[in-house]
Amino acid sequence: MEAACGGGAESLMATSSSGGGAESLLKPVLRKGRATALQTGLNMLNELEGAGLLGIAYTFALAGWASVGCLVAVGLMAGYTGYCLALCMYDGDGIRVRDNYKAVGRACFGTRGEVVVLLTQMSNLLSVGVVYLVLVGSTLSSVYTIADQHDPMWSWLPSANRRVWTSLATLAVMPTVHIGGYRKVSALSAAGTLILLAIVITGISISVRDIVKDGSRGELSATPSLSVIPVSYSIYVFAFSCHGIFPALEASMAHPERFGCVVSTVFASNIVTKALFGLLCFFAFGPATEKVVTSNFSPMPRLIISVLVAANTLLSFPLPLIPVFKALKSARGDTSDAPGSAMCNACERTAVVLLCGSVAVLVPDFGIAMGFMGSLTLPFLTFIFPTVFVVRLHRQRLGAVIVAWSYFVACAGALGGVAGMYANIRLVVDGS
Repeated sequence: MEAACGGGAESLMATSSSGGGAESLLKPVLRKGRATALQTGLNMLNELEGAGLLGIAYTFALAGWASVGCLVAVGLMAGYTGYCLALCMYDGDGIRVRDNYKAVGRACFGTRGEVVVLLTQMSNLLSVGVVYLVLVGSTLSSVYTIADQHDPMWSWLPSANRRVWTSLATLAVMPTVHIGGYRKVSALSAAGTLILLAIVITGISISVRDIVKDGSRGELSATPSLSVIPVSYSIYVFAFSCHGIFPALEASMAHPERFGCVVSTVFASNIVTKALFGLLCFFAFGPATEKVVTSNFSPMPRLIISVLVAANTLLSFPLPLIPVFKALKSARGDTSDAPGSAMCNACERTAVVLLCGSVAVLVPDFGIAMGFMGSLTLPFLTFIFPTVFVVRLHRQRLGAVIVAWSYFVACAGALGGVAGMYANIRLVVDGS
C-alpha cells in the first residue's frame, strides 16, 4: 500500500561536506512531491474511513463506555505512531533517505528487519483482501434476504448463506485485479470515495431519524465484561490503521514538514467521525446492534446501504493487493512486460484472489475478521514497528519522556494484540 498515494519517489544525490575537508558523503535525497497539505489529509482520511466504520457501533454494544475509551486511546496512539513513522524516513541531518516501510526495517535491523517488515506488511494486505470479501459476502447476503422477502421477482436467486455469497464475490472482484497499478485503478478509487461519503451521510441520517422517532434504545454499559474489551480494541486497531501508506503520503507532499500537522488534524477528525457514527447507530438500535450495523436498518434503507457497501468494497478491493503483486513480481526477478511475463502476472493475481476468497469463506463473520486482523498484523505495523524504529534511529534527538511514551505505546500494542487474539478466538469457539 506504500505506493497508494505518493507515486514512485525519484532519488537524487546530494553532496554533504564535513569540516571543510575534501571528502564528500553521498546521501540519497528523495524529491518532494506536489500535493498540498489538504490533498494529503483527504487521501489519509479516505484510507481511514473505510470498512471498519461499519463495525464501530457493535463495539459500543459490546463494551459500553470502555469502548469509548478504547476508541480515543487507539486513535491517539495511532496518530502518534503515524508521526513516528514519518520521522523514520529522515536521517539525523533531516535529509529524507527512505521512502517505504521495509527500508526503515533494514536501517534498524539489517536484512532480517527488512524481511520481517515485508512479510508482516504483505500478510496484512492479504488480510485486508480477506476482510473486504467477507464484508461483500455479508452485504450481498443481506441484499438477497431483503429482495427475496419483498419482491417475488427475485425468487430465481439461489437461497445462499453468507459463505456462498462470499464465493460469488470472489469471482466478481477477479477482473478488478487485472486492470493494473494505482494509476489505472484511480477511477475505481474515486468512485469508491464518493460511495463511502454517501454511506456515512445515509447511516447518520437513518440513525438520527430513528432516535427522534422512537428515542434512544440503548445505554452504554459502565461495567462490561473484561473479556469483550480486547475485541473492541482489536476492531479499533483495524479502523485506525493505514500506516503502510504513510511514507508514500509524506513523500507526495510539496511541504513534507507539515505532515505532522496533517496527521494530527486527520486523526482528530477521524476520532470524532467514528465516535459520532458509532454512538448514533448504537443509540438507535441498542444492544441489538449487529456486527455490521447496516443489518439493523429497515428494509429499504438497508437495501440501499448494502448495495453501496458492496459497491464500495468491490471498487476498493484491488488497491491493497497491488503491492503484493509487485512484491511477487520482484521476487521472481521479473522486470519485463513480455507476453510470458504478463501471463505469469495474471496467474499470480488470480491465485492471490482465490487464496483471499478461500480464507474469507472460512471466516465466521465480519466482526471476527476485523478482530483477527486488528490483533495479528496491525499491532506490529501500527504500534510496535514505528515506535521501536523511531527510538532506534533517533534516540539521541528524543527526550526521555518521548522514549518512555514510545515504549509504552509499543507494549500497549503488543499486549492489546495478544489479548485481542485470545478474545476473538474465544468468540469463535463459543460461537458468539
